[in-house]
Amino acid sequence: MNMIPSVSRQIAFVQYDDQSSSMTVQYHTGFKASYTNVKQDEYLLIFSSVNRYDSLMRLTENRYMEGQNPTK
Repeated sequence: MNMIPSVSRQIAFVQYDDQSSSMTVQYHTGFKASYTNVKQDEYLLIFSSVNRYDSLMRLTENRYMEGQNPTK
């Protein structure tokens, strides 16, 4: 499992599970969003990007979001 810390002021971290090809975005508010069928190279683009937030938004804007339950 890989994690990108502190993507932006709103996003605490982005975590990727290569076993399930899923990505979790954890917001500072406690909101957590999970994305399925994310390819590892797509995740690595976020990791290597100069602007991680913009790269994350491009990846997630057209994807199905599931499990939008905020965590405390």
